[in-house]
Amino acid sequence: MQIETYIIVAGLLVGWIANAFFLIKASKKAFARGFDRGVNLARAQHAASPACTIDDHKLMTKITTSLGLALETWQAFPGTEIMVARVNKQRRQLTAFAAKMWSAAYPAPLNAEDAA
Repeated sequence: MQIETYIIVAGLLVGWIANAFFLIKASKKAFARGFDRGVNLARAQHAASPACTIDDHKLMTKITTSLGLALETWQAFPGTEIMVARVNKQRRQLTAFAAKMWSAAYPAPLNAEDAA
């Protein structure tokens, strides 16, 4: 073979290797950019949606009221002490959870001027 052929083959090999290197680098960069956009979009959507709505809080309050009614009903029957204790505990926990949801969704103003 002639020297020109060796030069052409060497140039092609270097070009293919460089092309592969830069394509891999570009694909990684594009993937990272797209991944970051997706993560940022998900964060923005999560931040935009309220953690709890007024309807959610009303539902929790109604469930607590229903548990109170069940508690009063079961207290009238003998032998239901275990269930009464369980329902009483769940009712307290649900009331605390509803209050937590409310304070997370609608935090109190920091100063008195904001409240007015």
